[in-house]
Amino acid sequence: MSAVQEISEIITRLESSDVSDYDEQAIRAALGQIATVQTWVDRRKIALTHRLSQLAAKSSSINAQHVLATAGNISRFEAYREVQRASTLEHFPELAKVFTAGRISTAHLDVMSRTLQQLDPLESAQLTKRGEWLNNIATHTTPDNFARAIKHEVARIHNDGGSIKLKRQCRDASLRHWVDRDSGMVHLHGKLDPETGLRVIGRIEQGAEQLFHGALPENCPTDERKQGHLAALALVALVDGSGLADAGLGNTGFGNTGFGSTETLSSHHSRAEVSVVIDYQTLVGGLHDHSVMHTGFNTELPLETIRRMACEAQIIPVVLGSNGVVLDVGRGSRLASRHQRLALEAMYSHCAIPDCHVSVNRCQPHHIRYWRNGGPTDMNNLVPLCSTHHRNVHEDRWALELDPPTRELTVAYPDGGTASSLPHRVRPETYSQ
Repeated sequence: MSAVQEISEIITRLESSDVSDYDEQAIRAALGQIATVQTWVDRRKIALTHRLSQLAAKSSSINAQHVLATAGNISRFEAYREVQRASTLEHFPELAKVFTAGRISTAHLDVMSRTLQQLDPLESAQLTKRGEWLNNIATHTTPDNFARAIKHEVARIHNDGGSIKLKRQCRDASLRHWVDRDSGMVHLHGKLDPETGLRVIGRIEQGAEQLFHGALPENCPTDERKQGHLAALALVALVDGSGLADAGLGNTGFGNTGFGSTETLSSHHSRAEVSVVIDYQTLVGGLHDHSVMHTGFNTELPLETIRRMACEAQIIPVVLGSNGVVLDVGRGSRLASRHQRLALEAMYSHCAIPDCHVSVNRCQPHHIRYWRNGGPTDMNNLVPLCSTHHRNVHEDRWALELDPPTRELTVAYPDGGTASSLPHRVRPETYSQ
C-alpha cells in the first residue's frame, strides 16, 4: 500500500466514525492516526517549501514567505518557520532522512532551526558532522529532551561556557513600540540579553511585590490580569525614577504601598536582586552532563557570568542536592518569605497538588500545619498551591501531609481517596539508592 493510499484510508475511517462513541483507547488510536496524517502533510509541505525556495533564489519576483502565507492562509511568522525548516533539512541531510521516514516531527526541526541561528558557519559545519549522533538523539527523545541535548552539544562546540552566545544576544537587544488602533493602548515589544533582562525583571518584580502586599490601586483587576497590571505600574515607576504615587498614574490609592516620594524603585535596591538555582557539583566544580542551573525564568546565563555577577549584584544561591531537594537558601535569609518562594520555585514548576498544571509563579506558599495552629514558616512546612486548590484545602477539608526528606505530598480527600506527588524538579529515582 502506498503512502497516499494509507493516508486516504485513515481520513476515510476518521471521517466516517462517530467520535461520541469513542472511549479513551479509541481516542488514543485516532490521535495516532491523525499524527500519521500530519506527518505526511508536514513532509509534503516542506518539500514544496524547499522547491519554492529554489525558485525564489532564481527569480526576484518570487517571495517564498509571501507565497506560503497567502496560499496557505497562515501568518508571515508561520511562513518564516516553514522556510527555516526546509533550510534546516538542507543543512542536515542525515536529519532529512529520518524526517522523511516519519521518525521525527517538525518540532525536532524547529529545535535545530533555533540552534542554527545561534551558530556561525564554522560552528554549523561542526554540528553537521555530528549527523549520526543527531539522528540517534532525535529519533529516541521528545523535542524537549532533544533541545537539552543540543544545548549541551552547542556548549561543547563553543567551549567557552556560553560567553559567545551572550555577546551575540547583547548585540541583538532591541525595543519597539506602537499604538493599537482599536484600543488606543501603547504596546511595547523588546528583547534583552539574559543578564540585562534578569536585572529589569528583578526590578519590576520588586515593585509588583510591594504593590501586591500593599494598598492596591483603585482600578486594579482582581482576576488573573492582576499580576500583569501591577508589573506594568512597577515598570512605569522604574522608568520615571519615582515612587508609584508620582509615576503619572493619577490618584489611584498608592499612599500606603511603600512607594512614597522618598522611596523609589530605583533607590529601593542599589543593585539588582537575582536568584540562581544551581546544583552543588556545578557550583564547586563547573558544568557537567547533568548540571542544574536556571534563573527561575526561561533564560540562560553562562556560569562565568553568574560568578562575575556575584561581585556586582545580590545573588541568592538556591543549592540543590543530587535528587533536586533544596539544601540551602542563602544563609542568613532562610526565614525570608521571598527567599523561601525562590526555594519552592527551584523544586516545583507547578502547583504541588497532583495533576495540577498551574505555574508555580501563580501559586502561593501554603503552611501544611496552619500558621494559626503553630505551624512554622520553614521549608519543611511549605508547599506552593494555586488559588483553586488553596480554597479546596481550607474550605473543602482536603488534608495534606508532607514527607520532608523526599517532599512527597499526600492529599487525603473528604471521600476517603488519596493521591500523592513529588515536586516536578525532584528526581524520585535517587531515593532508592
